[in-house]
Amino acid sequence: MEDVDVIRNEISDKYKVYKSLKRPVHITLYNPVKISSLEMEKSFFKALESASFSESFSQVLKGFGSFAPHTIFIDVDRNAHIMQLQAQIKSALKPLALINQKDSFKFNPHLTIAFKDVKPETYASIMDEYKDKNFKREFFVDRFWVYKHIDKRWQPYKEFLFKNPKDEPKPLSLFD
Repeated sequence: MEDVDVIRNEISDKYKVYKSLKRPVHITLYNPVKISSLEMEKSFFKALESASFSESFSQVLKGFGSFAPHTIFIDVDRNAHIMQLQAQIKSALKPLALINQKDSFKFNPHLTIAFKDVKPETYASIMDEYKDKNFKREFFVDRFWVYKHIDKRWQPYKEFLFKNPKDEPKPLSLFD
């Protein structure tokens, strides 16, 4: 992901936009949430543990896109694996009601390279420069992370290595 960081820094230097540098390079799989008790934190991590039964996969980043008028990103290929991983996480966390249904987002995987402090005229300049640039990278995914806001920065907090889906415990049933 060093390539992505280089691009973020180039944009920051050239266009004087810095907010994206306060966050690690990442693909958001679930909205940030506030957890207010140790009990809720335990439930949260237990739910994510159940969502980590997934096969490793290769992920492609390709090209640039945006959410006008302030966010520029590197596009993330919507392959079945990343879509399934996000759906597993969302499903596992749904019973905890951590976010309002109206705040739930439509998953559009991307890597943000500039946002929040991008003014409309700056947005237009960045998009003019990047919209047709070629960019393609591929990386292996065998885990996901939870980040925590610590000392005014998002920091890696807990890692979830993928576990073999065949090893996932099945719910008990009287009819099996």
